[in-house]
Amino acid sequence: MLKFLKPGSAFRNNAYKLVQTCRLMVGVHDYENYLAHMQAHHPEIPAKTRKEFYQYCLEARFPGAGKISKCPC
Repeated sequence: MLKFLKPGSAFRNNAYKLVQTCRLMVGVHDYENYLAHMQAHHPEIPAKTRKEFYQYCLEARFPGAGKISKCPC
């Protein structure tokens, strides 16, 4: 394995941060960071499942998604 691709290398850490930034820019939230945050800051509150987290993020980005009460046209 190439030295710069080994886990913990500066290149790999920076690449991860770049990918994470790009995902956040297009609205894809990071479930693993959410879990780490919940464990560190809110251990008494059970964390959402991956599906619940995705639904929460989808609703936050597109309020009312999936709840069509009248014709959208």
